[in-house]
This record gives sequence, structure tokens and C-alpha cells, in this order.
Amino acid sequence: MNLGRLWKEKGWAGRLLFLSGAVLVFELTAGNYSSVRSLFYERQELTDRIETEGDLEREDEGYASPSGSFSLVIPDLETEINNLHFDWELEKGTVLSYRVSLTDEGNVYPYALPEGQLVEGVESTFHTNLYPYGKVKDLRIDFEADGPVSFRMNGTEANVKRPFYPNVWRMGLLFAAGLLLLGLKVESRLWEIGFDPKSKRQNLATAAAAACFLLLGLGLSHANYACVEAMPEHHLQYQELARAIADGHVWVDDQPSEGLLAAKNPYDTIYLQAEQIPYKADYAYFQGKYYVYFGIVPELIFYLPCYLLTGKNFPNHLAVYGFYAGFVAAVFGLYREAVKRWFAKLPYFAYLLASAVTLTFGGYMYLIVRPDLYNLPIMGANMFTAAGLGLWLAGLNREKRRSGFFLAGSLCMALVAGCRPQMLLFSALAVPLFWEEAVKKRKLFSARSYGDTAAVCLPYVLVAAGIMVYNYLRFASPVDFGAAYSLTNNDMTKRGMNLNRVAYGIFCFFFQPARYEGVFPFLTSGDIRTRYMGRTVSEFTFGGILASQTVTWCLLCLPGRRRDLHKKGLLGPIGCALLLSGFIGAFDANGAGILQRYMSDMVWGIAFAASLTLLLLFAAMGEKKGGGAAAVFVKAALLQHFLYAFLMVFACGDSMNLKNYGPQLFYRAAEMFRW
Repeated sequence: MNLGRLWKEKGWAGRLLFLSGAVLVFELTAGNYSSVRSLFYERQELTDRIETEGDLEREDEGYASPSGSFSLVIPDLETEINNLHFDWELEKGTVLSYRVSLTDEGNVYPYALPEGQLVEGVESTFHTNLYPYGKVKDLRIDFEADGPVSFRMNGTEANVKRPFYPNVWRMGLLFAAGLLLLGLKVESRLWEIGFDPKSKRQNLATAAAAACFLLLGLGLSHANYACVEAMPEHHLQYQELARAIADGHVWVDDQPSEGLLAAKNPYDTIYLQAEQIPYKADYAYFQGKYYVYFGIVPELIFYLPCYLLTGKNFPNHLAVYGFYAGFVAAVFGLYREAVKRWFAKLPYFAYLLASAVTLTFGGYMYLIVRPDLYNLPIMGANMFTAAGLGLWLAGLNREKRRSGFFLAGSLCMALVAGCRPQMLLFSALAVPLFWEEAVKKRKLFSARSYGDTAAVCLPYVLVAAGIMVYNYLRFASPVDFGAAYSLTNNDMTKRGMNLNRVAYGIFCFFFQPARYEGVFPFLTSGDIRTRYMGRTVSEFTFGGILASQTVTWCLLCLPGRRRDLHKKGLLGPIGCALLLSGFIGAFDANGAGILQRYMSDMVWGIAFAASLTLLLLFAAMGEKKGGGAAAVFVKAALLQHFLYAFLMVFACGDSMNLKNYGPQLFYRAAEMFRW
């Protein structure tokens, strides 16, 4: 059979069939290499030769280790060992780490192999390959769990025929990558399907794509049980604030300790800890009372209504997901209006890709898989920003009845101040967006359009008034948001301003390369090292936004597209978005610190600019102006972008990660990369 002829003559049906077959063949051969190579092994039972050491007790139903630490020793084997199979039954949710040590024909003294894990519910983890030098002489397996562990040992075997484990995740990702590459070929029929906002089929496809992201977000927001079931006490601040407001005040009910009240500097938490003075970590402390300095808007949307109606606390992870769900809808709506305004001829799939690229930026993946108190207001601010810009564009795309869109858009943008105040800077995007209406056409601020003008400005005035009153009630100043009074790991009241911190922050937030290693999840956190001779607040990052996600490198193509930028009026929005992200990065580095979650304060401007640039490139490629090297770069950049987003979900920079608090999902993903 001539595969080349089949590829060309059968069109998309033949290509999809070919792609499906290729993925299946890969999965049954390379994907299950360990199963293929074990077909001719002769099974060897080891159970009767095992000697136990450490904290392991025999029970009627099996074994128990109160400390979770024990060892199995098999001396004098003198045989070839190609793999091990632990035919054990673990209790639900158990993760049992182990490390194999052995001597063989090449090593008189024992040497240790890399750590492995037995994960309840992930059957493939109970098999492991070994690659010794010749015959194994002595074998030792040291086990370690985080706490007490019980299990039933049905048998421990060597040289078993490993069953085939077709990995649906791996097959799905490979198929999706192949489909992306096929669709991006300029000769593909997908390029002939132009974006049509009135098409019912396209609207259904858009709804289906949005539903996929909603389901993805729902799954990820519930995967990390540290955020779902085991929230630390200081993560319940919004719940406490709901009870306080219901009682008629804005301070939380817990009274500060006498030691804190008497402390000369209550914001020196190292002193408080040394003197064993109790305090509520990460609350704002001001004039003898505790306050919540996090933005009030999430409180008014989720927590207070829930408490008033049911008397129960609203969970943080559901609030984060609620904002993420709104963010998904807002992003699809925003690019719908952006395509209508700036891209008359564009393939429909490019619109879907631009939305998907924005939703999968690493910062957003980090937020949704760690849906805690700190990430809640950041997710809310990003949702309101995307929604506000989309509604503004919706109004600008209409000649009549647009005041309502302007009003809703400005309301969303103003509410950002009640979530994450520094992200209010993105309201400056109104300048390039409304420039033509306000300056060139003189429509927006003319006497004839006072309704539109009021719709744009009034929400800012009303929201600002409300927030100022709230600030005054808490901190006796309408413009004080209270972050400086936080009882955190440094005295924020004396932090001040220093340009040296800005330089390091800009590098870490935008330009620090991502770090990778050879073990899943591959993406690892990077240490933040500076020569700043002062107190630097930092944790870790997974690489700067511009350096770690190659889809942002398409911004380098902008100088070559100057004519299109000016023609479409995109230079202002793209340039302004990038500039505002830089300002927010500088503000965060100087006023707060360098933390991974802070990247989500500024990632919006980069994501918006990069996605608009992608649309510009797709428009050029569709007109046969940007094929060749540009097409190859776009394909590689998109693949890397989505891979980075996938790895960000499982990356382990802090303790609140899926490896610790969602092990089944983590190790199922890890099995994709075991052969």
C-alpha cells in the first residue's frame, strides 16, 4: 500500500485514521516497551525467601508498620533479576515509597537505585524494572511511608511477564499533538473555514471547547485535597469576615493576645515567634484588631451571601473555581469580539487556539490546581479583567445600544480593585481601545454621547467610593488597602521602595529560564538568588513568563508586522498590555516580593498580547504571507506552550502540590513517562 497516496487522496478521514493507527502502534510497542521485553521472562517467586527488618508486624490479614518504615531483605539470590512485581494490596490512598539496594557481578558492595513508589489504585506502579550488572547476589528493599501503613502481601515476584497497560492519557496527548500539527498545515481544510460569529455550528463548537476547559478546571480544583479537605486555619479569613460583617463590623472576632498588644513592633513576626507571642499569621493587624486585607469583592460574591442564606462557610476551592469558570467564559467572549474587530478574515480554529493559549498560560494552571485563599483574589482579578475588556470591545463593535456593554465592562474593570488592586492598572488599556472613538471620531466624550461617557466612567466612581469607605472603616484611610499591616514573614510597614529589588523582580518574573530535570514532573522550581544586601521576600518560580513559554516569543515577530499592526490598530493594545505587565511586575517585586503566584498578577498582559500576535500571524499565514519558517515556529511554540501548562499542573515547588495532596492523579500522570 502506498501510504503517501493514502495520505493525499483520503483527505482528513485518511489522515485521522493514519494518526490513530500511529498512536496505537506507538502505545503497544514503545509505550509498553517493558511489557514487550518481558514476554519471554520466566517468573520467579521471592516471597518465601524474604526476611523482614524494621518496624513490621504480622497481622491476621497481612502486615502493619506503625511507623511506616521497614525493609525486605533477600540474600544469596545468585540469579538474574529483570523486574520486580509487588502483588500487594494497600489501604485506600496509601503511597509507599521504596528504594532497592543490591549487589551483583559488578559490585561487591551494595548500591542504591532511584526511589520508586507503590500507589494504591495505580496498578502499574507495582511493577518496576531492574538493570543490574549480571546476576543479583543480595537484594534489599527499604520502604518508607508518611505514617502508619497496613497491607496484604499476596506475593513478591521477579521476572514476571508485565501486563500491557495502554495509557489513555498518553494516547490522548499524542493524538492531540498530532491533530494540532495537522490542523496548522496551511494546506489543511481547516484554514478554509472562516470565523463566522453567526454560525450555529461554530457557536456549538465554541461552547463545547469552553465546556472542556470548565470540566478541566473542575477536576483540577478538586484534585488537591490540601485545598479541599485540609485547609490551614489561616486560610479561613473570608469565612471569618462573613461572620464579622453579619455581626455588623469589619474586624474578625478573635482578640489579639496581650503580648501582641504590648509588643513595641507587632509586625516583627520573628520577634513574636522568638518570644512565643501568639498571633494570627497573614491577617492584617491594626490598632488592636485583626482585619482581612484581601479584596472584599470575593467576600461579597461568595462568602457573605452563603453565610447569610445558609449559616455555613463557603469553600475556598469552589470560589476559585467559580472565578476560573467566569474566566473561561470571559476569554472566549473577549477573543470573539477581538476577531470581529481586528481580523476580518481568520480561520475559525485560530480563534479557538488563541482562547486556549490564554487559558493555559502557566500562571493560570498554577492557580487552579492550588485553589487556596491566596490565589482566590488573583483569579478573580483576572476574570474581571478579561470580562471587562471583552465587554468594552463588544460595545465598540456596535453602533447602537452599546452603553450597556460599556457600563458592564467598566464595572468589571473597577471590581478588579476589590480583588487585586495592582491589576487595576490594566484599566489603562482603555486608552488605546477608546482612542479612535474619543480622539479621532470625537464620539465618546461629545455632548451626543454623554450616555456612553457616563457608562464608561460611572462604575469606577461608584466602586471606588465603596472601596474607600471599606478601607476607611478598617484602616482610617480611604486609600489604604492594608497589605502593609499583614503579619507575614517580614515587616511590611518598613519595607519601603528600592530599585534594586525591581531589577531582580523583572528578571525572575519575565526572563529567568525554566529549570528541567530528568524525573517527572520534569519542570522544577528555580532558586531565587540575588546580591541585594537587604531583606528580599522570595519563594520560588517555575521560570519567567517570557523565557519559559515560547509562545510569547512570537512577540519578536511584531517589528516585521508593523504595517499590519498600524492598519488594524493593534499596536496600541499590544504595546500597552506589555508595558502594564512590566509595571505590575516592578510593583510586586518592590512592594510584596518574588513569588510564583504573583506572576498571575502580570501574566494577563503577556497572554493577551501574545494571543493577539498569534492571531495576526495566523491571518498572515492564511493569506499565504507567513508560511515556511513562521509556520514551523508557531507549531513548535504551541506544542511547548501546552506541554509547559501540563507540567505546571504537576510541578512541585511548594508543599501544597499534587505529589503530596493528590498522589493518585500525580502518579497516573507520571506513568505516562515510564516505559
